[in-house]
Amino acid sequence: MGNNINSYQQTLDDLELRKTRCLEDLRKIEAAITGLRAAMEVAVNRARETVVVHIATPSEARQAARQRYANMSVRWAILKFLYEHSMQPQKTADISAALLEGGNEKASKATVSAVISAMNKKNEIMSDADNQGYKLTIAGRSAWGAIVNNSKYINRVSSAADQ
Repeated sequence: MGNNINSYQQTLDDLELRKTRCLEDLRKIEAAITGLRAAMEVAVNRARETVVVHIATPSEARQAARQRYANMSVRWAILKFLYEHSMQPQKTADISAALLEGGNEKASKATVSAVISAMNKKNEIMSDADNQGYKLTIAGRSAWGAIVNNSKYINRVSSAADQ
């Protein structure tokens, strides 16, 4: 009887392990689907956008650069920065410096590091193989795509421009 119970327990353990692996695979598939849908939506929205040309004076350009990451959370600012600088990994110190320079007063190196850690756990960003910095994942691109089209983000941008 003891051998049967051990055999049943081994089978049960194996099935639970397989179930866990399947659920993890399913989460990855769902994240990929979400990312692709967001990427498609961003691409469609960009194709529909009307191009408005405004030639900024150098002082306007400097002012805009100083406000690039203002009036948004540190997470949104990190997503925006990494989206804009997606060609190469970015270090925490460089991200923090750019956000502070861009008007996000909350983006100290410690705060940026903490937010990056949380984003890494959510699989929105990942460090590169050589640990040279961080890049957006598909889930991160999807999150940024959803934020850009969110009324809170759009209103944040227009209300800052009105001031």
